[in-house]
Amino acid sequence: MRVDVLPVPDSNVNLVDKKVVVIDVLRATSTIVTALGNKASEIIPAIEPAEVVDLVRVIGSKECLTGGERKGLKIEGFDLGNSPAEYTEERISGKRLILCTTNGTKAIKSAQGAAEVWIGSFLNIGAVTDRLQDSTRDIVLICSGRDHSLCLEDMACAGAMIQFLQASIRPLLTDTAKLALYVYERAASDLEGFVNQTQHGHYLQEIGMGEDIGRCLALNKYPIIPQYNNGRISV
Repeated sequence: MRVDVLPVPDSNVNLVDKKVVVIDVLRATSTIVTALGNKASEIIPAIEPAEVVDLVRVIGSKECLTGGERKGLKIEGFDLGNSPAEYTEERISGKRLILCTTNGTKAIKSAQGAAEVWIGSFLNIGAVTDRLQDSTRDIVLICSGRDHSLCLEDMACAGAMIQFLQASIRPLLTDTAKLALYVYERAASDLEGFVNQTQHGHYLQEIGMGEDIGRCLALNKYPIIPQYNNGRISV
C-alpha cells in the first residue's frame, strides 16, 4: 500500500482507483463528522452560496437546513455557520444539510473521481485508520488547506493517520506523507497549543471562534466514516 498526502487539492493528481480521505480540521470536515455523528441524514457539499440557493429551490426549504461560511463567519441568510457547536443532535437529527465552505467542500468535490472518498478529522481518526489498514488500494490524504496554501493543522491530522497506520502495517510513504508524519510528531505532545499557533488557528481566535479549535481536536469523539458518493455525504 502506498500513502500520499496532498498539502492542498491538486486537479493534476490522478485519483482513479485510489482511496481518498479529505481533511479540513478547521473546520469543514470536523463539522461534517459532528453533524453526521449527531444523526443528520446526509450532507450535500456545495462550492458557492448560489449553488446552495438553487439546491434549496429543488429540494424544498422545509426539507433541508443550510450551513456554511465565508471568511469563517456564517453566510447571511443561512441557517447555520461552520462551527461544530451549532450542529447539535437537537438541531439537526434527521435533517438533510447543504453545506458550503471556503475550502473544505471544494476539496471534497474535487475528489469525486476517486474510487472511494471518505471524510476525515481528528474527531473520527480511529474509525478511519482502522478501516484504512485493510485497504487494498493506494491511499491519498487530501488536505483542504486555506486559499490554496498549506495548513499545518491539516498536515498534522494526515500525519496522525499515517502514524496510526504504521502501528499495524508498513505502508510505502511518499515524501509529502513523511512530511505530514513529521508535522504530527512535532505537534502531538501539545496538539491544541500547536493548532492555536497556526495561521488559521490565529484567525479563528481573531474572529471570536477560538473555542472551535478544541472542539475540532477531540480525538475519536465519533466512531463513524462519512463517505462522499453521488454528490452526497452519509454514513
